[in-house]
Amino acid sequence: MKAIKVTHITNVEVDNYFLNNLCDYTSREKVEFSAVTFAPAAGFVEGMKKRGVPVYALDAPDRKQYPRAIGEIWKILKKENPDIVHLHLFDPTLIGLILSGLQKRKTVLTRHHSDALYKISGKLKRAFYLRLERFVNARVDHIVAPSQMVRDILADKENVSPAKLSVIPYGQTTERFDRLDKAKIEKVRAELGIEDATLTLVCNSRLYHQKGHEYLFEALAPLIKSNLKVKLFLVGKGDFQPKLEELTEKHRIKDHVRFLGWRDDALEIMANADIIVHPSLEDALSSAVIESLMLERPIIATDISGVRDSLDNGKYGVIIPPADSGALRRALEEILANFEEYRRRAKKGRNYIIEYMSAEKVAKQYEEIYRRVFGQES
Repeated sequence: MKAIKVTHITNVEVDNYFLNNLCDYTSREKVEFSAVTFAPAAGFVEGMKKRGVPVYALDAPDRKQYPRAIGEIWKILKKENPDIVHLHLFDPTLIGLILSGLQKRKTVLTRHHSDALYKISGKLKRAFYLRLERFVNARVDHIVAPSQMVRDILADKENVSPAKLSVIPYGQTTERFDRLDKAKIEKVRAELGIEDATLTLVCNSRLYHQKGHEYLFEALAPLIKSNLKVKLFLVGKGDFQPKLEELTEKHRIKDHVRFLGWRDDALEIMANADIIVHPSLEDALSSAVIESLMLERPIIATDISGVRDSLDNGKYGVIIPPADSGALRRALEEILANFEEYRRRAKKGRNYIIEYMSAEKVAKQYEEIYRRVFGQES
């Protein structure tokens, strides 16, 4: 039985554990991978090369560069001659799907967003993007949802046939957590000035208006006013930072919030947290929530796509309604009052994640989808 050739098309720039794990745990005798990214050559390209995967960096992060990128992808697909093109993220998916159709190639889509398009404020813009989404859904051969909520949106809101859908989380291994250096964790602790007497909160996400930071600030303000010693570290960058800085002044919590920007030691920072907070308003399957359990940190997360999957419906962390600062404040108070219990839950949650999101299991599920789409017997 010949190996199925699969080309991933994405716009990822940094090293990507999901695709790395998929390459690592998929049998090379059954599947041969190649990859294309619209981003410049960086961590993602290095990760693919390390695994012996042919990879092409288009260095076309802006839409004005897409005409050149389209021509390059056309040539790459001709050269690699994949049986299946595996699509990721909105723009690469749309372009990759059209080019794959013209070359009569099968396609698989991993959908990495949940209901973000429904939240676009402009009515015409929202309708335009939803029409494009329906175009993609109708023409792709199979869609993988990383969480049950994404699957339900596709089936119930977008009328995609259940036979065309699978739910497969992002494959996880313990490797990147087991290799965390205790000395480096302590070094980060010293660098950030983390003190045992101060509650340390970490929020790891883009600084973007849909990530819900403002509700976290609103939740913290009365706790700080009541003399709770707390420090919030925001890991991530984005164009919403100036607005968030204004909000820290408005809520009089500026001295309790630190903007750290993008960090390649984010896991070490999270390992120093007493509590991880994830107030996002939309995600498909949040890596930060998964990482909190893998690091055995108590977690508070909003009830958005993927959170119930990751926390097993609240068994291993606290799930609160989105955009509810009062609920977030009460969740913080609940964990502080029962801290050791929530540490125990998080520790059990690590075992749950390792089993449910096993990279080996996920790779086998994708292998089965590739075989099904290609028409190859199991």
